[in-house]
Amino acid sequence: MRKFIKAPPKFYFHYPFPVTVVVTKSEGKTNLMSAVWHTQLSFDPPLYGVLISSKRYSHEMILKSKQFTLNFLDYEFLETVAYVGSTSGREIDKISVFDIPVEDGRIVDVPVLSEAYAAYECELYDHRDYGDHTLFVGKIVGVHYDDELYYGEKFHPVVEKVLPVLYIGDEVYLTTDPQTKKKYGKEEVKEFLKRWGGG
Repeated sequence: MRKFIKAPPKFYFHYPFPVTVVVTKSEGKTNLMSAVWHTQLSFDPPLYGVLISSKRYSHEMILKSKQFTLNFLDYEFLETVAYVGSTSGREIDKISVFDIPVEDGRIVDVPVLSEAYAAYECELYDHRDYGDHTLFVGKIVGVHYDDELYYGEKFHPVVEKVLPVLYIGDEVYLTTDPQTKKKYGKEEVKEFLKRWGGG
């Protein structure tokens, strides 16, 4: 039965979301946090946004350092995603406690996760507050990726090989099912319209 509510306080109707691990570094300290509110904003320049609550340690660190990395992990590394998303960098060194392998960024002075199938190095381009979160817009200045998982000039993911971590809320995660892959593009729409028009 369909229902209607006004202005829900917290809601997850539009989930699941892919998870990214935000890595920050400031004053000699490195922190990791999981985030699900993130999105590409522009191809040219290459801009990517991530929303972070002002309560988070990473929020403070990005404002200080003006740089960060966004790391995308395979479902195989779900525990890493869950662990760094459920702990505070103010209290523990997550890289040490959870034994997470990292490597230096090529351009920004922030590590990337060695196990990430893709990672964006970002310089802070803009930031502004929206409600109880801040939208940090990063300009992507470098990309690390596994070349066996992407194809073509636009680096499309190989669906059978990329299994992202998806978060559905209430501390529950899942991933994609490659067997459900189906192509519906311009050609398929043209074919439908041709049949619909009786042509």
